[in-house]
Amino acid sequence: MMTNTATVIDLQSHAARSAADRRARAIEEAMRRHPSFQSRTAVPPPPLRAV
Repeated sequence: MMTNTATVIDLQSHAARSAADRRARAIEEAMRRHPSFQSRTAVPPPPLRAV
């Protein structure tokens, strides 16, 4: 005879999910610090100097 009970796991609080979120955040932050990524951001160029 089978029972009709099931265990529901909230994935937002699951250890594997939180570890994956931490890794994704760390990679994103590392990419933001990388010089090649910073050169692609929309930062206005410095003003030209009058000679």
